[in-house]
Amino acid sequence: MASPSLTPWKNRFQRVLTPIQPFIDAVKLWLDADGLRMSAAMTFYGLLSLSPLVLLIVGLLGWWLDRSVVESNLLDQVRDVMGERGANVVEGAMASAQTPSEGTLASIVAFVLLLSGATGVFVELQNSLGKLWSYGSDVPPPPQKAWWKLATLRLRGLAYVMVVGFLLLVTMALSTAIKMFTQLAGTWLHMEPPGLLISAINECVSFAVIVVLFVGLMRIGTGTKPRTRYLVFGAVVGATLFTLSKQALAWYLSTAAVVSAYGAAGSLVVVLMWIYVTSAILLLAASCAKALDLAHPDAATHSATVLTAQTTPTAATPSQDARQSTQWPEI
Repeated sequence: MASPSLTPWKNRFQRVLTPIQPFIDAVKLWLDADGLRMSAAMTFYGLLSLSPLVLLIVGLLGWWLDRSVVESNLLDQVRDVMGERGANVVEGAMASAQTPSEGTLASIVAFVLLLSGATGVFVELQNSLGKLWSYGSDVPPPPQKAWWKLATLRLRGLAYVMVVGFLLLVTMALSTAIKMFTQLAGTWLHMEPPGLLISAINECVSFAVIVVLFVGLMRIGTGTKPRTRYLVFGAVVGATLFTLSKQALAWYLSTAAVVSAYGAAGSLVVVLMWIYVTSAILLLAASCAKALDLAHPDAATHSATVLTAQTTPTAATPSQDARQSTQWPEI
């Protein structure tokens, strides 16, 4: 039994923990659902999908822009996130994936393998999110999917590849527009545009794009998803963690000797670490969305529960008039 003198401190500590309780529950859910193992599986599929995914994105953006411009901008984006080693891996993947195939049959087989490889990471992400959404509930696991449903999942993965390409195109267009606007403003004001302001605007644009991408990726999962506002909040948490982890991991890789210990495979280790961290952050953001959804049940569901309780017939009790009119026999 707690001492009476410690009770105010205990209540104060509970009040402090109340706002962050959903985040604590999210971390527990993420660990209990084996989020680290699912992140490792997504890393494996992401590495296998890297070359066809990059080639497919470059091919899609090549419809509107010059291919060399798309490749250089894509490598710049990867270099900003993963560093020079990660950019070298992506550049090598693009070069190896562009090897032409001879013959019609070989081209068809190569195209099918390209689509299958590029969408494999999205299928694994959908399975991981489906397990996370249904974790701890009494809903039975879904039955084994037929081949046409598996093909539908691949097509959905292809749609998300197109969404990723579109977001990359929007990011490139916004970055170019920001640079042009700052240059025009500097010319008009007869001053050099501040580099810190440009970097801050680019970071805000990148943050917004990451939030939109995280919301779209979290909607891949099957089963009962959290409400949209909680998905957006979870995406904001995930984008914040991704921005912080980008700086922290870049500092760690530049100071530690972990990468150099792997020799020629050091660049591949960098890519693996980035995919693993990003996958773990995405699943943690999904856990935050589900924890918030569980902590704040729907108002409509609450109203329906109250209405059901009000309309449920209760045991009949004698009223006051009935009790007064009861005739007791005289003794």
